[in-house]
Amino acid sequence: MSRRELVPIDETVSCVIVGWDRPLCSYFAHVYLTGDDNEYDAPTHAIGDDFFEVTDPGAVVDMVSTYAKVPDDLIDMLKTDEKNEGRADPPALVAMLSAPLFDTSALPCPF
Repeated sequence: MSRRELVPIDETVSCVIVGWDRPLCSYFAHVYLTGDDNEYDAPTHAIGDDFFEVTDPGAVVDMVSTYAKVPDDLIDMLKTDEKNEGRADPPALVAMLSAPLFDTSALPCPF
């Protein structure tokens, strides 16, 4: 997973993060607004949190451009991140998530 923090456009924006998420095979963007007290520090606005949700880095740039200063080469940087990070095999990930859990009840408890 790559992670790039952008410079907020003004004091109403606390943090803007973009990147490539290898397991989800998706670009992502998270925007945190100042004073937003979301539970568990969840982003105020987010895209790219599901399998193949954002396959065009331009969508990330469009989303964050009202919240942060966007470098001219951000799309190229995100494409490079995808190339360097690679892609996971989502069907294998889904199979792992749906596999039966290992029964630990027969294992001795060390404490």
